Amino acid sequence: MQKVVKKILRAVADHDPDYYDMYGDPHEVWFARLYTTRILDHAAAAGIRPPATLLEAGCQTGRLMIPLAQEGFRVTGIDTSGFALRRARKHAKEADVELTLLHGEVTEVLERDPSTRYDVVVCAEVVYLAPNYREMLAALARAVRPGGLLCVSHRPKFYYLYEAFRQYDLRAAAEVMRSSEGPFRDGGYFNWQTEEELRALYESLGLRWLGMYPIDRLAWLTGVRPAQLTDEQREQWLELERQVPRGTETCGRYVLVIATPSV
Repeated sequence: MQKVVKKILRAVADHDPDYYDMYGDPHEVWFARLYTTRILDHAAAAGIRPPATLLEAGCQTGRLMIPLAQEGFRVTGIDTSGFALRRARKHAKEADVELTLLHGEVTEVLERDPSTRYDVVVCAEVVYLAPNYREMLAALARAVRPGGLLCVSHRPKFYYLYEAFRQYDLRAAAEVMRSSEGPFRDGGYFNWQTEEELRALYESLGLRWLGMYPIDRLAWLTGVRPAQLTDEQREQWLELERQVPRGTETCGRYVLVIATPSV
């Protein structure tokens, strides 16, 4: 019955009290800056400037694509949730930006028009949940024009090891060490990689590695919530997050890999 009520609320009132809107979460808005600053830095270095084209695969309600559209990029978003896309359209209108929004599974949508290429392709916090993540990455790579950028976040092996040890679950820690995908602590499917595994994966797809950056090291490990800080503290925190001491690249909730087609 609850599912039926939710469907009716979404369809008729465009409302779901249980839906997690990342664009509306002040903490996630701050974390979005960790992604967008890295993407913008690499885009500028590659000579990619607005109004260049940008695709976000798994865009949810616009946490990343709306700020990037505000920078002047021509943004297309893909998501499996029509409800999320409707909310993204509402947020975009409020932010006074235009978006092209496509409904469907990422690989299927991209296969509809395989000749379309983008200057920048972004996929954040999606791939680690996909059993077909290799095929998804291949489809995303094909969508990048020569000289463009592919920007994808992954869950590092370190994250699951840390979470297992924090719960005193040595069995789960041993499973994480032995593999790179599967259930975690009797939950659903996840995948996780070391830097070496990610480099090999991207090379196998004909991509040249440009960089890897932790996304949320300090807040995740300390329990600090960015929205509770002052504006000045958040700016200082952002700068500290952007400083990556050698050897700590995979210490974070996610890692953002940025690559470009080899040819």
